Amino acid sequence: MTTDKRKITDLSKYVNSVPMEVRRSEIRFSDYNPRTITDEAKKTLKKGIRRYGLLGGIIVNRTTGMTIVSGHQRVAVMDELNKYDAATKENDYRLRVDVIEVSEQDEKQLNILLNNPNAQGQWDYDLMREIIPGIDCEAAGLTAEDLNIIGVDFTMKTEEESAIADALNEVTAPVDAAKEAEKQAKAEMTSEQKIAHNKNVKGQILDKAEEKAENMEAYVMLTFDTIKAKASFMERFGFDKEGKFIKGEAFSDMIERVE
Repeated sequence: MTTDKRKITDLSKYVNSVPMEVRRSEIRFSDYNPRTITDEAKKTLKKGIRRYGLLGGIIVNRTTGMTIVSGHQRVAVMDELNKYDAATKENDYRLRVDVIEVSEQDEKQLNILLNNPNAQGQWDYDLMREIIPGIDCEAAGLTAEDLNIIGVDFTMKTEEESAIADALNEVTAPVDAAKEAEKQAKAEMTSEQKIAHNKNVKGQILDKAEEKAENMEAYVMLTFDTIKAKASFMERFGFDKEGKFIKGEAFSDMIERVE
């Protein structure tokens, strides 16, 4: 058995950053960052950070005043989660970053390199199809479009889901048959019968619209003095603390259980 004379703590010569804990107010966004993010992608990123936390990868350059080189979107999400105000420095929070010291030109080149698809790997779809049945696709940030590209039948991944889908088909089959029969019957109508039929359908639509308008008043608004009080209330009754709406019937059932 050979013994490595180097200390375990020795780092490779290619490790060129120093981990450090800083206050959010000590680092700043670059004013040139060409990366953008959609609202939907930002929501996915926020869910991931809420679930798993911020797991590193924030790189800042000391040479240019602690400018963020990589991690703009993650820091932006952290700002929202911590309610950080860049103007007043209110709710300043601490986070870990990797500090480098490079020129401004190298900083910009790194900003592009670290996010460049040409310098990144790609999915092995065969392996992805093996992994996906055993994971929560939403937690992994995968959309229906992603699964379609990978070639995964995301609508029926388990026997239970298959049974539910079959049951739904049984329920909707009579409705589909009725629609097809109505379509066939309408094709055989005379002009006068079609006019009468259309008037009847319009009348039904109007009645439903009036009923829907009345039901729009079936709500009550509940407010709290602080977001913390609202979150406490939602958690107490088993609802998502980030939620904005609760079905009255569901809340009524929950109160009976709590009491």
